[in-house]
Amino acid sequence: GTVEVSDEDPAMQKAMARARAGLEGFLKKAGSPPSDTGQYSVKVRVSEGESLEYLWISDLKGQGDLWSGRIENVPVVRSLKKGQAYSFAKTEIVDWTYVDKGRKKVIGNFTTCALLTKEAPEVAQDIQKKYGLECDR
Repeated sequence: GTVEVSDEDPAMQKAMARARAGLEGFLKKAGSPPSDTGQYSVKVRVSEGESLEYLWISDLKGQGDLWSGRIENVPVVRSLKKGQAYSFAKTEIVDWTYVDKGRKKVIGNFTTCALLTKEAPEVAQDIQKKYGLECDR
């Protein structure tokens, strides 16, 4: 299942800081992706009333501060559905990822790496292998 980790968690804060640091470069690349890359997605913070959740958004379009895409996971927030178009501000992006097909590696996805720090090392390694995730220890 999924591990719930607070935004206050140091590993999660570090992950989001790393994602922010690389965001401009990522968005530039997403705007005109090299042919050996794909599956560009961002993770955005969505809140409705008291509930806060993070959703992965793919099919990115936009520039500057305003972006849009399609919701990739099934939201807990009732007003949203998987596959629905969703617009968001650049400031709402907390993570990003894309696939380097040449190297068969997932680039970015820092928050998933942070979640894996809560798993047993062998579980974390299996997940990284399965998805081609590169997490620095």
